[in-house]
Amino acid sequence: MKLEKLLAAWGALILERCSDGRFVARGALPAWCRELKRRAVSWDSPFDAEEAFPFLSAFLPEAEAEWESPEGKRLDSDLWTETDRNGEEFHLEASAVVVDGVRVLVIMRNDRLFLIGQKLLQRARDLRLTHGSLMKEIENKDILVHSIVHDLASPLHSILGVLSLLTEQPLGPPSTEWVRLGIEAATRQREMIADILDVYSSESGVITPRAEGGVELASVIDEVVAEREPVARRRNLHILSGPVVSARVVAEETRLFRVLTNLLDNAFRHSPLGAAVKIGAYSEDASVVVSVEDEGPGVAKEVMPRLFEKFARGKERTPGTGLGLFYCRITVENWGGGIGYEPRDEGGARFWIRLRAAAPSSRRGAEIERKVGDVEAPAR
Repeated sequence: MKLEKLLAAWGALILERCSDGRFVARGALPAWCRELKRRAVSWDSPFDAEEAFPFLSAFLPEAEAEWESPEGKRLDSDLWTETDRNGEEFHLEASAVVVDGVRVLVIMRNDRLFLIGQKLLQRARDLRLTHGSLMKEIENKDILVHSIVHDLASPLHSILGVLSLLTEQPLGPPSTEWVRLGIEAATRQREMIADILDVYSSESGVITPRAEGGVELASVIDEVVAEREPVARRRNLHILSGPVVSARVVAEETRLFRVLTNLLDNAFRHSPLGAAVKIGAYSEDASVVVSVEDEGPGVAKEVMPRLFEKFARGKERTPGTGLGLFYCRITVENWGGGIGYEPRDEGGARFWIRLRAAAPSSRRGAEIERKVGDVEAPAR
């Protein structure tokens, strides 16, 4: 059996490129070629490939470049569709190769590859529809959860208001203590609801745009310390404000305030009576690192791998939702920063967030940037 007949049986049409850019068929014609809808082409003499197969007008310039290449690699075209005399469609692909110095174009029928591509395309469409349905269902559930949380928060404001009015009344010792406990419980409930809403809005992409030119970090830290100082005193704790670099960082002020508050409250919950909680900030390369250190027991080993995930809680249940550190992570990462934890050598925990330094937009910004190096990273 001759090679030409074997290639024709496989559905291959062999075209040799002539010196004038036209092509001539070599060997036997495959069956599909004889059934091809008639065009003004004579297979027995040189012809323009684009006249026989208009699709090749886009492929031949690439084939010419590959034929000129010294590597002589095979170049395959995309699939295209032709029609036979009966109006039935079939699918072809072309390959440009060099054989013994001869430039050859091999055209083969490949209905199987076309069917595989169609199945993959249909599968992708089905998956896209399924994904769309799932996202719609998740969106509906998120809306429901958000509505429920808001409904829970509404009566809580009234409860706190009534309890606050009771503190102004001349109550006896037992009643005063009960009111105090009620206010503390309602306040914790309000903080839990705030955590849930923060996580919901961050996961849903409801992110407040960053302030133009960044945020002045030192002023935010001062505000957080001033706001949480009464909470620390009630728990017999001390807030130590360490060196804080003067710099603007890529963040949004309200959310940064919330992140730092979460880190301080986390330190308060795990600190023994009379202990100190330290907050500071220093420059590190093109970033600014804010650290919060406490004198508590540190993070248990079994919790560390999932410390910044949802509902990461240790065996000893402490007040909170288990969402605070998760919220800090997704918020800081949205700004292009990072968050981490490391145990202190002298005991206790050290949490840190890394924020990108904002690019200076004026002379004032350049002066701030020069001051970033004033506070170096502390020894760890």
